[in-house]
Amino acid sequence: MKVVVIGGAVLDVFLFPHKKMILHDSNPGYMLKSFGGVGRNIAENLARLNVDTTLLTVLGEDTYGEDIYNDAHNIKLAINPIYIKETPQYISIIDENNEDLISVAVMDGLNELNIEHIKRRNGFISDANYIVIDTNLNYETIEYIVNTYKKKIFVDTISSQKALKIKPLLNKIHTLKTNLLEAEALSNIKYKSKEDLNKIGKYFIDEGVKEIFITLGKDGAAYITEDNIVIKEPFKTNVKNTTGAGDAFFAGVIYANINNIDPINAGFANAKLNLESENAVLKTLNKDLLEKTIKENSNE
Repeated sequence: MKVVVIGGAVLDVFLFPHKKMILHDSNPGYMLKSFGGVGRNIAENLARLNVDTTLLTVLGEDTYGEDIYNDAHNIKLAINPIYIKETPQYISIIDENNEDLISVAVMDGLNELNIEHIKRRNGFISDANYIVIDTNLNYETIEYIVNTYKKKIFVDTISSQKALKIKPLLNKIHTLKTNLLEAEALSNIKYKSKEDLNKIGKYFIDEGVKEIFITLGKDGAAYITEDNIVIKEPFKTNVKNTTGAGDAFFAGVIYANINNIDPINAGFANAKLNLESENAVLKTLNKDLLEKTIKENSNE
């Protein structure tokens, strides 16, 4: 099975405090840099899980772009870049509880990934069994992809603002991954209790989405299809960094779809492995480790 991921690749900069974070003040701490971006994170997860994956993204003609390209080569992730001046960056400030306090995404360069670049790469995109996109892409590009390629389309909505791009296109999407804020923004249904997940899920199913995963943070996730809704708590995890957890969850879902296994357990297992890493993607991730984690945790 071949997967093409079309989306962002960035340099992640994580800033950690040594002690309790004090707002509007200078906080002593330390910095970690790694490669990120929702599309790139999903693609790296899949490549490390031995899925034949190609990433179509934007890279800068700089050291960071070169490093991201070389890193992809080292993990057997095919990467097809569109070059711009500077590699996009994602700067995240992490609080004393290892939670993302605030982040800034410098992603305007992804607008260069336009319809013309998609058309030029029609060959390998058409050969894919699955197409995964993130909503860093502009609306016109997303619209062209979902209307042109009659494949299983998987979409990660990224943020409540960016999620709105796909609202007119929901009937073209096979699998959708959102968090609660993004699901509320798209459906215009406010979440007050778990019963509201049925209403939100029904909205997406009625719009034509085949399956939706709504991540609920520490409360787990909901998996909704036309016939069923499953709300499940996450696996027990020693959290070190939450950045990339949603991407890992979705990569686990995609892996499960390819291998015909339970998607929510695969998503939780892959999220657990990545949450326990300081990087956006666990560098020792592999298929055997994921399947072992699924087996050890799914019956809790």
